[in-house]
Amino acid sequence: MHHILLVEDEPLFRKGLAKMITGSETNWHVCGEAENGQEAEMLIAERMPELVITDIRMPLMDGLELLKRSKLKFPHIEFIVITGFQDFQYAQAALRYGAMDLLIKPCGKQDINDALDKAEIRVLEKHANLRKAETEHALLLENTLRGLLMRFPYRAELAAELAKSLAPCKLILFQIADFMPSHKQYAKRDMPLLQFAVLNMISELLDMYDMNGRLLLIENGQFALLCEDSFEENLVCEAACETVYRLLGLQMSSYCAGVAASLQDLADLYEAGRSMLGATVVAVQDITAAQADKPLSTNRAQQQLISTQTIAFILAGQIESMKLYLAQLMKEIYGLSLEDGKVAALSFSFALQDTARKQFEIAYDPQVRTERITRLNACCTNDEISHWTGMELDHFMSSFTAWQEKYSENVVWKAARYMEEHYAEQLPLQLVASQVHLNATYFSHLFKKETGRSFVDYLIELRMEKAKGLLANTDMKITEVSGVVGYDLPNYFAKLFKQTTGLSPKDYRKMVRPEPGSGVRN
Repeated sequence: MHHILLVEDEPLFRKGLAKMITGSETNWHVCGEAENGQEAEMLIAERMPELVITDIRMPLMDGLELLKRSKLKFPHIEFIVITGFQDFQYAQAALRYGAMDLLIKPCGKQDINDALDKAEIRVLEKHANLRKAETEHALLLENTLRGLLMRFPYRAELAAELAKSLAPCKLILFQIADFMPSHKQYAKRDMPLLQFAVLNMISELLDMYDMNGRLLLIENGQFALLCEDSFEENLVCEAACETVYRLLGLQMSSYCAGVAASLQDLADLYEAGRSMLGATVVAVQDITAAQADKPLSTNRAQQQLISTQTIAFILAGQIESMKLYLAQLMKEIYGLSLEDGKVAALSFSFALQDTARKQFEIAYDPQVRTERITRLNACCTNDEISHWTGMELDHFMSSFTAWQEKYSENVVWKAARYMEEHYAEQLPLQLVASQVHLNATYFSHLFKKETGRSFVDYLIELRMEKAKGLLANTDMKITEVSGVVGYDLPNYFAKLFKQTTGLSPKDYRKMVRPEPGSGVRN
């Protein structure tokens, strides 16, 4: 769901616009409303909507001033400006200031939907470009780190960026001496897949031991881990070597090369560490490091991106969008060559399992992982890889469904408890949803599914039950009862009370406390 802030000083038009958006089939959700630019400016900073729909003529601060000021602070936020025919010259200025679209009053449902569809395309393109830029930057940093280790040329500004998070750092090396041991039927073409598997096995162990570090492939069979000086490497190194041998049948050795006071010391440490580990890989000398590493670096970055994006979809309640996203990734894998497709498919699988482990609390099962990698390695056609990838997605969706059923119950229970404790306060849907870290639309769906009632109906019933108790057991005025249960307008409270109980608050009190002299004050 994408978030919209509505800015309009005419309450009826603003409420009608909000209702129109809420009732539409678009992926937009109204996250707030403001009646002037000053109020909107505060809400924008607080709620960070992706789109603002604003009128031009408003008191205190008009739409043009709001647009100018907001674009300076938050250039990524899109604006749609609503104007009348008489303000067309202002509308032209709005386009110069960065508004993406204009709507002329009166605007109908189709006008709104068309504008929202256009805005969604713009927002999705921005997200895609941002993810691409993040991936490319991560690859640049990784190549810079590799350059530092191997004395290759590198960009000074990227090295300076790495130094902020890495220096000083400990350098730990891992080495696979032979990718084709006699007890395994591996071939040269399996090397990228095996190296990718090794990278992920070490990475998963780092997660399991809650240890941070930057892990990368340097040369064929040579892996480097850069971590904090306080990192206790023995446990992780022993576990990594044992796991790689048990699951892949590959002998891996490790060595702590020492601590680099600055990143410029890494090359000396790396060369000394290599000499301590012995000869480099023998079985794959005809494959260059660049050839072996290029798809792995890209796929490692892509894997992390897939996991992050999938978790974002889940937390936002955008389940259909998540399914479309994963389906598109599968389609892209199918279009690759056989060997690249295997590595991309394994990257896809690792990303899904990483998501399941972090989000669904699925236990790590290395034996199952090994069996799946073995089946992938045996694939001989793109159709077989596609089938394997589809099975991985099916496993993930089964885990997601089980988690969703369990999690939804806990979420609704926590939300209901929060409402019970704060019923006397203002309780908009967005606020309660934020308490359980869910998108408001998805939370509303879960709430109704679990309770059989909408969020609003549940809150009204809760407040009316509290009001009944106060009317029956205290001498509070009805106006006071109204305020205590969260309604500033006593007439509105009385209307809701009668709709719920069939009686006015006054008649209800008479019914439950009929005896004279009770001290009731109405």
